[in-house]
Amino acid sequence: MKFARSLRSGLSGLAILAMTPLSAFAADLNVVLFSMPYTRGLAELEADFEAKTGHTVDIEVVGQDVFENRITLSFTGKTGDIDVVHTPVIQVQRWIEAGWIQPITDGVSGMEGRDDMLAGPLDAYLVRGDYYALPFFAETGMMAYRKDILAAAGYDSPPATWEEALEVASAVHSDDVAGAAMRVAPGQGFNMFVFPMIMRAYGGTFFKDYTGGDLTPNMNTPEALAGLEVYSKLMNDYGPDGIGNFNFGEVIASMQSGKVAMIFDGTGVAAESMDPGASQVADQISVAPIPSGPAGRFPTIAVHGLGVPADAPNPEASFAFIEWATSEETLTKIALAQPYADFTRASVAQNPEVVAKYASIHPDFLDVRVQMLGEAIGHYRPLLPYWPQMGAAVGEMINSAVNGIMSNEEALVAADEEIEAIQAENQ
Repeated sequence: MKFARSLRSGLSGLAILAMTPLSAFAADLNVVLFSMPYTRGLAELEADFEAKTGHTVDIEVVGQDVFENRITLSFTGKTGDIDVVHTPVIQVQRWIEAGWIQPITDGVSGMEGRDDMLAGPLDAYLVRGDYYALPFFAETGMMAYRKDILAAAGYDSPPATWEEALEVASAVHSDDVAGAAMRVAPGQGFNMFVFPMIMRAYGGTFFKDYTGGDLTPNMNTPEALAGLEVYSKLMNDYGPDGIGNFNFGEVIASMQSGKVAMIFDGTGVAAESMDPGASQVADQISVAPIPSGPAGRFPTIAVHGLGVPADAPNPEASFAFIEWATSEETLTKIALAQPYADFTRASVAQNPEVVAKYASIHPDFLDVRVQMLGEAIGHYRPLLPYWPQMGAAVGEMINSAVNGIMSNEEALVAADEEIEAIQAENQ
């Protein structure tokens, strides 16, 4: 890794960025991201940034587990070796509380093209009056399914409810093609990215009244149990071999290889599953809204952005990179080069080439994405500083239920106990 960093001092305050040409920054930048289509695409554009600014930039794209270890060592050790960090919105409040990330409010206020950025994803990073990242990705729930397999079983449309999903999965499941696949591997961004879609659809919640401020643990309820029973049955009875350890990579691979009839995940996973360059059955895959339940439909939602670590030596240069990386030009290039449909600028969604690309993959893809974003709730996963710890712990309980280590009822009792213990630790 290169660390020239010759202009690490002498600038104070992001307001200076608005009057300082990007080419004035000479220091190399180190950017740490975890792997997804946007980040892989961004890494391929390093030369574009250097040509535009005179910076050299080292973009590290690693697996999510490696990323977590990498940034934790950097943040807690105050090493100052990361200039820009991948910032999932679900982590922001924890990072702010820990003093690991700094506000970029002045830069956002003076940013050209701010009005083009989708307000919901941008405001997801507004905490107590300050912005802490710029979004590059806004994913929501989407179902992808094999229309040929469903048609052969007598279904001319995808399941609209989770009960119908069980019925269809049972009808199409075989030794050659599994009925359904979802993330089951434990983790706040793994099974806890998808399981709440079903839990909430049956009326289950994490807390008694999150929006009203009553954070009494509330997963040990008949409603949450009904959702977990659907999730467990769908995966145990109709999932592929090894489903108990499936993360998004395995879900994508199973769909691309033609080994599963339906997946329930996010728009990014659906787009990769339908990528004509990677999928053996792309022409047979269609998309649909996430199924609903007795309490309604609750598509998953995830927002990812780029932020500046608290100890970044030159925050002005860091923001210059972030502004370039989330610009219309950069997002458009990545949307055209990668299976990346979760862009955060309105202009990209209106770009004729981008529209044509995703219409060629599936004519309804962008429309379904807009519909699901409109139905998603911002606190789908609780926006709390201790959510990463809580999501990891509850994810273990849910995974244990699906893998038969404990019953569904036992898992939910244990989930409430874990939440209560974590709350006590964080008081």
